[in-house]
Amino acid sequence: MEIYSRKFDLIKDCIKKLTSIKKDNPTLDKYRNAWKEKDSAERNIQKTVEALIDIGKILVEEKKLREPSNNREVFIILEENKIFPSEYISLIDKMIGMRNVIVHSYDRIDDAIIYNVFKKNLSDIIKIAANLKKACFLK
Repeated sequence: MEIYSRKFDLIKDCIKKLTSIKKDNPTLDKYRNAWKEKDSAERNIQKTVEALIDIGKILVEEKKLREPSNNREVFIILEENKIFPSEYISLIDKMIGMRNVIVHSYDRIDDAIIYNVFKKNLSDIIKIAANLKKACFLK
C-alpha cells in the first residue's frame, strides 16, 4: 500500500504544480515565452503519466492478470477486468503517447498540446487517478 500512496502523492503534487502553471499562463503566447514553466509543465505531465502507468502495472501484477506487452495495454487489461473505466481508455492512450513524445522526441514537443493538457484536461487526469486509487485500495 505504501507504493500506491507514494505514487498518488506524486500525482497530487504534479497536479498542484500544473494548476499553478495554468493560473500563471492565461494564454498560449505567454506560455510559449515562459521557458521555466514549459519545462516544468512537460516534466510534471511526464511524471504524472509515468506514475499512472506504474500504478496500472502494479495492479495488473497484484491481481495476477495477463502480462501487458506495452504501457497502453496495461489499461486495456485493467478495463477488460472491470478495474479501469472504458471511457478513459482513449485519454490514457493519448497521455501515454504524449509521455513518449516528451521522453523520446523532446525536440518535437508541440507547446500547444502541452498547454491544452493543463488548461483542459487536469480534471480528467484527476478522475483517472481517482478511479485507479479506488481500485488500489479495494481488495
